[in-house]
Amino acid sequence: MSEQPRTRKVDRREFLRLTALTGAGLLAASCAPATQTAPAQSTGGDAAAAPTTAPSAGGAKPKLRLVVMDYDQNMKKDTQALVDSWNSMGKSEVELNVVSWADGHNTLLTQISGGQPPDMANGNAQWLGEWSGIDEVLPLSGALPQDFLAAFQPSALKAFTVNEQLMALPYFLDPRAMYYRKDQFDAQGLKSPETWDDVVAGGLKLHNPPDMTGYGMTFARKNDDMDYFWYAFIGVDGADGNNKLWDENKKSRLASDQAIKAVQWLADLNLKHKITNADIPAAGRDDGLQPLFSAGKLAMLQTGSWFPTLLKQTAPDLQYALGDIPLSKPGLKPITAFWPDCVMAFKKSKDQAAVSEFLQWMFNKENRLTFAKQRGVIPERIDVGEDPRYLTSDIEKHFVAALQTAVSAYDSPFPANLYDNYTVAETLVGRAVMGELPVEEALKQAAAEIDKKNGVA
Repeated sequence: MSEQPRTRKVDRREFLRLTALTGAGLLAASCAPATQTAPAQSTGGDAAAAPTTAPSAGGAKPKLRLVVMDYDQNMKKDTQALVDSWNSMGKSEVELNVVSWADGHNTLLTQISGGQPPDMANGNAQWLGEWSGIDEVLPLSGALPQDFLAAFQPSALKAFTVNEQLMALPYFLDPRAMYYRKDQFDAQGLKSPETWDDVVAGGLKLHNPPDMTGYGMTFARKNDDMDYFWYAFIGVDGADGNNKLWDENKKSRLASDQAIKAVQWLADLNLKHKITNADIPAAGRDDGLQPLFSAGKLAMLQTGSWFPTLLKQTAPDLQYALGDIPLSKPGLKPITAFWPDCVMAFKKSKDQAAVSEFLQWMFNKENRLTFAKQRGVIPERIDVGEDPRYLTSDIEKHFVAALQTAVSAYDSPFPANLYDNYTVAETLVGRAVMGELPVEEALKQAAAEIDKKNGVA
């Protein structure tokens, strides 16, 4: 078994819990009327496919177990209502277990190691990589019909495709955007920060600490993995570029010209243009940069689709706008990245046909529309993203459109030890950004260390 990765940082999940505790509506829920629990049957083309494996012996009702993580204080209640609705149809009996993100990985690992995994579980892409790497996860490519999968955003399915096999269904997407102080940009006659030159121009005009910091970033490993490297990396060539961190020989591309250009730009923002926050090695995105933006003291910040919900609570009068991830030059195709969660099934399930049937129902349009409105998330289904019951403001429209060219930050041939790879990379990238190492030297060292860890040096 591969080395156990650390539990992924909770970031947006803590914010979802905050929104639930304060009673505020989430991103989509705040703009649309509440919906009832998902209906007890599929709609349209979402009817369950014929079983692909034999039914349970003796015709007994299949019993399944579903484990989900506790995103917020309403997660258990909402998911139990979903499960109860399914159970009332009598096709199979699903038992729900809800566990905290802090305990989730170890809970599932213990069950898998003991030969008693659940039939289905929600988790993140690193867990999926770890367990698919030891052949515990059921590939879904053959278990789910193509007309069902055709309803999903292609980028969302691609995020969970390993060795050309779909290994999980996308459960929680978090595309990213550039947030900027539109009032400040307009007052100075500045263009929106669509390109790297626009970012520099805006930062030079607006950076005036401690009252205003031009551009925020961090390499402190407090939140998602390599966020601020990724934004620069995909911005080099946009959506039409090669945005994989691995080449055809499964070697790291951290020493590629693309990566060097990205990190050199980040270093220049800090060392040459001097428009960034001073605490790059220690800052937290969620507990540092986002509050700084909310307080009106940060001009530009790239972060996730959960942030408008927080701004509505913490800074309702702040004048800001959303934009795409800035590109290295004009004319490139816009792009974003996400760090997605998923629902996976396990090979040891005694009734894979019942698993397939339940997943198709769980992920039908009405159920996922309800989930998106309950959690304030960006839908992985195309038809949910187009539904006027969800698409109620420019915020939702922006992020749904961004999914067309989104790439997964977990797109890797080495998902089982990706966290360890990112630890090496972020430390060295951070040192380069702070001027402790030349950019090219830092990235060559990172690539060499990662290739050695992955056995392809």
